Amino acid sequence: MISQMFAIALKDLRLLLRDRGALFFTIVFPLIIAVLFGMVFGRVSTPGPLDVVVVVTEDGPLARSFSSALQADSALHVQVAVNRESAVEIVRQGKAAAAIILPDGFDARAAALFSGGSMPVDLFGDPSRAAELGLLEGKLMEIGFRQFMLAVTDSDRLGRQTIDIKRQLEDSKDLSEEERSAITKLFAGAQELSAVRKAEGEKQTKKVGGMSEFRPVRIRTEMLAQNKADPPSTYAVTFPQGVVWGLAGCVMAFVTTLASERAQGTLTRLRAAPLSMHLILASKGIACVISSMIMQGLLLALAWSVFGLRPINLPMLILAMLVIAISFTALAMMIAAIFRSGGGTDGAGRALILVLAIVGGGSIPLVFMPPILRSISVVSPFRWAIAALEGPLWRGGSIPDQFASIGSIALVGLVCAVISLGGMARWRRGM
Repeated sequence: MISQMFAIALKDLRLLLRDRGALFFTIVFPLIIAVLFGMVFGRVSTPGPLDVVVVVTEDGPLARSFSSALQADSALHVQVAVNRESAVEIVRQGKAAAAIILPDGFDARAAALFSGGSMPVDLFGDPSRAAELGLLEGKLMEIGFRQFMLAVTDSDRLGRQTIDIKRQLEDSKDLSEEERSAITKLFAGAQELSAVRKAEGEKQTKKVGGMSEFRPVRIRTEMLAQNKADPPSTYAVTFPQGVVWGLAGCVMAFVTTLASERAQGTLTRLRAAPLSMHLILASKGIACVISSMIMQGLLLALAWSVFGLRPINLPMLILAMLVIAISFTALAMMIAAIFRSGGGTDGAGRALILVLAIVGGGSIPLVFMPPILRSISVVSPFRWAIAALEGPLWRGGSIPDQFASIGSIALVGLVCAVISLGGMARWRRGM
């Protein structure tokens, strides 16, 4: 039985190799997509607000002011995390472009701006969004200069408040002459301090224009999930996209083959042989899994050898590839089972695959999509396939998180398999 099943599977693979059109869209077209998207998206950035995570490790007034300025900026969509570890994990999962950490000692360093100090900021970035991180660093500098100017204007505010309070106390009738004299001396000293701070601030402000080395913010940037020998490029993002287009080609090649064999009576003739329908369908599923694994292996091997994209967890990547191949085989079986005619399977199946691929990030990366499309994309197996590949390929993250992505695509495959079983039962009754 096993030999018969593999004989049918090898027959389907030979048919795929003979069909140059199907072979082109299974192997060559995904490679073109991966390289083309890598060239295009390496030069653009998202037009919407940039998703960032902010952590204030020291709860001081200056750190709170800086954090509030970040949250008030319309160019940023800020999420506040409780600690550095959780913020970094959010970035690793691709849910934010960067984590902004205001470390211990922020207030002390910020208070020394007039004496040449700088506000320290730790920036942990997603390597797939390098262009946006450059813009974010500029935004941090802008906010830092605003905080610097606030430090100057605070002296004016202190002087005005001191004069107002002094006038109110002088008009009070509840104070003795000794108390009034002591308070007058106290506020005279406060006004003198305000004048000195204002003069120092104006002096420092004049120096800023000629101080090319002056920076209100000192940013320490670290890219997450970075291979020190070969850092990730835009191709790390676009090659998984190329893989899903290759999977789409495999799915449609076998869906079309299955539909045409049914329409031409080939399946009926196979059933006349001592072969069960389950064995016939299993053999076709094995052929689809094998072709999907070969396609993924070829694309990722090319990414490794030509573009220097080395996986950070090879065993997990192989597991993800296998689960993806099986799940997309279940998707192919589901499409073939839903549509009864060959024309319906070919036309509607291709339309369904195209929509799922586009919504799932096959044409436009999820980070470039509006929020509503990102929410819809959870129904697409292509989204979970990309996530399952990105984790072990370059993004990293904890092992449970990577298993969660692989489990998501496996769940999609299980749902497709259950639906296809019902459709295949109707097939057998109709044959």
